[in-house]
Amino acid sequence: MTRHLLRLTTAATLLVSCDTRQPAVGCPIQGVEWVATYKPVETNTCPELPGELLGLQKYAQPSGEQLLALKPRTLNAMDPTDALDPEHPPYALGVLPAEADAEGFCTIPLLSIAEKQVASVPEPSLPTHALYRWSNVRLVALPEAPGTQLLADLEYTADGCTARYEVWAMWPGNIGCADEDSPREPDDSLCQQSRSIPRGFAVTCDPSLLRCVPAQRPPSLRSAPAP
Repeated sequence: MTRHLLRLTTAATLLVSCDTRQPAVGCPIQGVEWVATYKPVETNTCPELPGELLGLQKYAQPSGEQLLALKPRTLNAMDPTDALDPEHPPYALGVLPAEADAEGFCTIPLLSIAEKQVASVPEPSLPTHALYRWSNVRLVALPEAPGTQLLADLEYTADGCTARYEVWAMWPGNIGCADEDSPREPDDSLCQQSRSIPRGFAVTCDPSLLRCVPAQRPPSLRSAPAP
């Protein structure tokens, strides 16, 4: 009898050890300050927008729904006082699903429009009118990147010019990678050696943003664990 129980226990242990599926992690969002690199989808006549910082937050509603709020740095910087126009909020909102899909994405098909128009701007590179249309926002919810990477489509309009991008974003977004001796040049080694970035992430130094960004289309993960 004892030997029979041992055989059953061993068999059960082997079955559990062979099940490599990771538990679901829901739809988390880590941190607030993200960084995004923008990949042009088609020929655009607008001035190049290589990417920017993004502010992301999750809000719980009394109904139980979870909302994603997304605000790009451009809209935040256009008016330092951040005066709110109720008709044209400078942030986009969308309802997060309760769980990720089979591919490990929490998908929001469409977010509300984020827009701002001002009479003057504090930086010459900023537009006086900017509008963001986000769609197919896919938050990565894999155990290797639980709410720390994002893939999305963006239609960006600035002073009447429109451009379309695929967006690759990640958290943390505050990891700079400017070369110590040549501050305007990228130093990719700073991204590879950063202790603030999860070791499994595949990252690179964006030469325009001088920030560490996803090296490939999210989920941007190393093919093998970092040594």
